[in-house]
Order: sequence, then structure tokens, then C-alpha cells
Amino acid sequence: MNKKFGKRRKFIAGACIVALMLMLVVGIGGCSGQSAAPGGDAKAQEKGKPIELTFNHFFPETSWVNDVVMEWKEMVEEKSDNRLKVTVYSSCSLSQSGEMYDAIKTGTIDLCLDAGPYYSGRFPLSTATQLPFLGARSSQAFTHAWMDLYEEFPEFSAEYSDVHLLWLFSQGPAQLLSKTPIETIEDIKGLIVRAPGDWAPHIKALNASAVDLPASESYLALNKGTVNATIFTCESISTWKLYEVCPHATVGNFFGQWFFVAMNQDKYDSLPEDLQKVIDECSGTAGAELIAKAWDEADRAGLELAADKGVKIATLKDKEKWEEKLAPVTDSWIEEMEAKGYPAEQFVARAKELIAEYDQEIGSWQDEFDF
Repeated sequence: MNKKFGKRRKFIAGACIVALMLMLVVGIGGCSGQSAAPGGDAKAQEKGKPIELTFNHFFPETSWVNDVVMEWKEMVEEKSDNRLKVTVYSSCSLSQSGEMYDAIKTGTIDLCLDAGPYYSGRFPLSTATQLPFLGARSSQAFTHAWMDLYEEFPEFSAEYSDVHLLWLFSQGPAQLLSKTPIETIEDIKGLIVRAPGDWAPHIKALNASAVDLPASESYLALNKGTVNATIFTCESISTWKLYEVCPHATVGNFFGQWFFVAMNQDKYDSLPEDLQKVIDECSGTAGAELIAKAWDEADRAGLELAADKGVKIATLKDKEKWEEKLAPVTDSWIEEMEAKGYPAEQFVARAKELIAEYDQEIGSWQDEFDF
């Protein structure tokens, strides 16, 4: 993690060091698959062997996200002069989505990338990414804002206090892909829309029906006509070949979805200071920008493919009506969070402010299109 996140203090008492030395002498090692103890890492370094780190995520090996993770791995290994070796496990090979955070806490894996919405109720303030119309037109604007919010709100950073958080990021803004044109609030009325679980109430507020289907089942459902539309980021157009079953796309920048990249705290603490610095330099803003830029490029390529395939791309003609209709969703979320003691109103206001600033500073790939 970079200096922006800072380093957590290390609590290694002399008695623990003695205990670890005794364990090594009698041959009592750490459990298989768990993070190596500090003594083990030091011993590996003494023998000239690299310190090995496991990195688990849920995307398939063929995905562009895996490519980004591999780029990060190579950056860490190169900056460490190959004293760190990162082995990447895709497709939840070591731990399932929704379970990775606990696997990081206990040290059964060293590093992970997982989607926050899989942890229902666990990261209250983090769910604000899924509120409607926060204003982000890119993954980068969303991601930079979330990184700043992590620093500004201790209630937010506390949600990840039992791991060594490397960075947070958001997907690009979600859009509507549909069988029929959706340009006004009347166009969505009565439709059956495939929507992620937390967005089901939003769809219902628009007088449409929501169906919570896995992304992998979207193509078949749209092809059969059991759903009329789906909420997705533009990168999914190419990933799931949705241009074949959705002749229309509506760019509304409806909401985001957050992800976290985390490391086991003990594993981080066990590293020599110069290798901690390597992790820091490759994480924080550097890691966030790496994946946010890649997501924006994937979104741009997805919408470009849709246009090439004849998909008709539109924007909302009456966005103010959509915003008005969905405003109670945000109000309800703020009320619920405030009742639990969170500064939710301030958090949402600041999120919108930061997103607007970064959107103006960075711009968006959407500017390349003439909707």
C-alpha cells in the first residue's frame, strides 16, 4: 500500500519471537496453505529463495481482469528483484467469492480480489457505490473517489481494519441493454429486467420487474425472452456476446459496484521493510489506477463492438424523471445508515462531489461516442 494508506504498527513481542524460534527448532511449521510466519520468510530470504504469496480472485483466467492481476504480479516481482513470488489463482480456485475476506483474515490465502456485494451487510458504507446516479461516467472517477473517501472517513476505513487493504475500486457505471428501446421512464415500465440483488428495489421503483440471475445466464434468458433487459457494464457486451441478443443499449450511468484487493496483515508484517515498500508502491493509487484504466478501456471496447454490430445506442431523454423516481432509494439508504450511527448523508454528498471533480479532471471514454 502506498504512503496514502500508511503502515499499520507492528506488534511483535520478544516472547513471540522466542516461541517462533522454538517452533522452527522442533519442526512445527505453519499449516499448509496458510501465510508463512515471519521466521519462515526470513529463513527463505537467508537461503536466497523468494517469499511466496498466493493471490486468489474470482474472474476466469481468460478475462482481462486476470491479465491486470498478472500485470500487478509481474510489477511486484520485478520491483522486488524476484525476492517476492506471486502465484495467481483465478476462478475462486483457493476460496469462493463471499469467503475470500475471511480467508485473508485467517491467512489461508495471502492476497485476494473480490466483489464487495457478495458480503451482504458486512461493509455498510461501501454499499453506497450502488446508489443510483452518483455521477460517475468511468471506473476511474468512481475509483479515485472511493480511495479518497477511504482516507477521509474513519468509519469507512474501519470496515477493512482486520486486513491489510491494498486498494478499493469500482466497476465502470452500469447501463441498460435491452430487446426494445429504453429512452424514457415509460419505456422501462412493465419490462422484466435482470438486475443484481441490491438493484432489484431500484428496478421495482421504476415500475418494472426485477430478476436476479447470474451474469452467465443472461444471454440465454434474453435469447428466450424470459427477460427483456439487463443491467450491465459495457465490457459485458463482448464478454457475454450480448450484442447478439440485445439490439439496444441505453447509457444512463445508473450505478457502480465496488471491489477490494486485500492482503493478510500478518503476512504483510512479516515481510522485510524493503519488500513492504514494494507492496506499498505497487498498491494504493498505483494498483487502483491500473485496474480502473483497464476497466474503462474494456467498457469502451464493449460499446464500440456493440456499435459495430449494429446495436442502437441511446441516452435517457428524461433523466431528471429517473433521478426523481429513484431519489427515495438514496434517501432510504441514508436514513437507515444514519440510524446505525454512520455519517451517511455527509458520505454521499462527498462521494458526489469527488466523483464530479474526478470526472472533470479525467474525462470519460464516453466522450468518444456521439450518442
